[in-house]
Amino acid sequence: MSNDLEMLKAMLSHRRPYGSKTELAYIDRFITPLGVQTDKFGNRFMIIGEEKPTILWSSHTDSVHRDEGFQQIEMTGTKIHLPKKSKSNCLGADDAAGNFIMIKMIEAKVPGLYVFHFGEEVGCKGSGGIANETPEFLAGIQAAIAFDRRGFTSVITHQRGRTASDAFGDSLAAQLPSRFKNDPTGVLTDTKIYMGIVPECSNVSVGYEHEHTDRETQCVQHLFELRDHMVKIDASKFVIERNPKATEPEAKRSSWSGSSSFGGGTMRTMRMLKQLRQRELEDLVFKYPRQVARYLADSNVSPDELDDAIYLINRPHRQSSFLDLFDDEGLLSA
Repeated sequence: MSNDLEMLKAMLSHRRPYGSKTELAYIDRFITPLGVQTDKFGNRFMIIGEEKPTILWSSHTDSVHRDEGFQQIEMTGTKIHLPKKSKSNCLGADDAAGNFIMIKMIEAKVPGLYVFHFGEEVGCKGSGGIANETPEFLAGIQAAIAFDRRGFTSVITHQRGRTASDAFGDSLAAQLPSRFKNDPTGVLTDTKIYMGIVPECSNVSVGYEHEHTDRETQCVQHLFELRDHMVKIDASKFVIERNPKATEPEAKRSSWSGSSSFGGGTMRTMRMLKQLRQRELEDLVFKYPRQVARYLADSNVSPDELDDAIYLINRPHRQSSFLDLFDDEGLLSA
């Protein structure tokens, strides 16, 4: 355990903007020695066990750090975080934590196709390259499981639309700590890009919180408990049900509409849908800040107007949210 902790700390000391020298140094130090190959999109991959694997394990090597180089980290209790006066804008557990899990699985010789994706944080470039240009790479894959989800309980079944069946999620959660359960509130990671090719595309919580910010933390206890389960995982017990050719609107309606998903009355359902929508927007703002800023500028929203709106939202006596800036069609209100 102490060796794994030191390894995790060393991984988190690297600031890894997409394509940076530090990301490449990180790959060379922690991933290349595993015996991986590199495709033309920069993804590192390898097969363990079966010659024609049916499970793809996924994580990504880049982070949203603004600057390359190295950073100091601290550990308080079970959580790793940045020092108070750190100049880094994030810890980078998104997705060094996922890389860590996959490295441990490879060392334990858990069968599958392992892909350390390149460029997830800048628009899923590596997975997009595979899906659009070399889809044959995914031939025979029945499930693509990412280790790139915040928190401690999620087995993602939806990434802005259904990407995995409930039966698959249940069969995966059954082999994880008992707190894990199906979660329909996922947004985007590399496995979503494969949803039209691979039947079951999911994402698993690896224990980071407040990702993409300088308040990001990584819970070591959760990560190591997940490691202990994943090195023993039996993919033959996974239930494969989803049709990758099924239309996304039907999947979304079946899981997000009415009281059948959430229970309770119409008002409660509307509140929960609004919360889901807000989380989706927050994730997109974190992941694509420049694109969001461009969208606002193209929509003729001035900095002063946005500042005034944020001020109104933040007033202590006002119960509001960022969603109040949008009309019913999802467009910024005048």
